[in-house]
Amino acid sequence: MKRNYISPEYDYSKVFGTYNMREESTFFGSKMLEIEDMIEIHNQGIIYYQNKDNEQIDLSIETSIEPIVYSTSDDKKLNHELIIDDSQTDSQKNILTKYIMNINIGKIFTNYIFSTLKQYRTFEGISNNMCSSGDINRSINEYINNNILSRYDFNRVELFIKYFDIKDQDIRRFNNTWSSDISSIATEEFKFKRMQTKKDFDNSNIIVMFNQEKSSQSYTYEYYFKLFWTKR
Repeated sequence: MKRNYISPEYDYSKVFGTYNMREESTFFGSKMLEIEDMIEIHNQGIIYYQNKDNEQIDLSIETSIEPIVYSTSDDKKLNHELIIDDSQTDSQKNILTKYIMNINIGKIFTNYIFSTLKQYRTFEGISNNMCSSGDINRSINEYINNNILSRYDFNRVELFIKYFDIKDQDIRRFNNTWSSDISSIATEEFKFKRMQTKKDFDNSNIIVMFNQEKSSQSYTYEYYFKLFWTKR
């Protein structure tokens, strides 16, 4: 048999389709995750199961392991900051104090979608070695970044405030706290309506500016917020 000493220029190797976490359109259509028209992040708790390597392979085994619990309220608390506006005058600060709230809506939204995909076991059966990064969680986040984030626009933030009389307790002035308890009474009675918002162009961050409506000399408050996105 005559030998052929011509070396091939390319080497063709089989790889898992999960190496590519970007959905590609074809003439006959392509698979795409079904998504909701409106997403509201309120006070949901999401529970899901996985093995010690973050994989979802066998539910009957994984349910014997302590579940992962994702709290939207805790996530919102972690990914926002409330500060006093330094640009206001002392007289403004001492009466109807102006506040600036900075919310990392991009991080909160991604965490919520990630936990939802885990809850519904969307990537069940995919192990770490089937991902280009070698990490299923990283690949899920890649999928979210490549296919889901661009399909939603941030719609609005709803802020809820409950005032408390501090009387002569000056030490409590400006000590305003996040409270998930308000989520159960997040009604029109406590809804704060006079505020301004400024959103980053890429839906990653939103700034909320508002004035305390009851004198900060006599009142402090607990607060809570809901976040909404709509499908494009």
